[in-house]
Amino acid sequence: MNADIRRFSIRLLIASAIAAALTSIVNSQLPAEWVSPAWPYLLVFFLITNISLYGLYIKAKQKKLSSFTNFFMLATFLKLVLYLIVIVVYLLYNRADTIPFVLTFFVYYLLFTALEVFAVSKVTK
Repeated sequence: MNADIRRFSIRLLIASAIAAALTSIVNSQLPAEWVSPAWPYLLVFFLITNISLYGLYIKAKQKKLSSFTNFFMLATFLKLVLYLIVIVVYLLYNRADTIPFVLTFFVYYLLFTALEVFAVSKVTK
């Protein structure tokens, strides 16, 4: 395994553990109707998605810069489409969980996107 991917994976696992602990603490203080039962699955989904994409970014970076830029833009677009599909499919089957799910998804999205952008910008310098 590439050292960059290993380092990113460790950082992402630590961030995920912290996010899981904070989510558990916050969810224990909230009323049950404000807690999405899907939060652990979302955390794993974001973890797997980001580690996989980061590995692909590293492979694309080894090629010329223009191909990395094109790949990064395409991967970002496809990732957003995947996220939208996950949101829509989940909410079609779980209408009662709309607000807690979307809020949880948004918080995790911000966290994992910030970590990904930081790592990719650090590697591409």
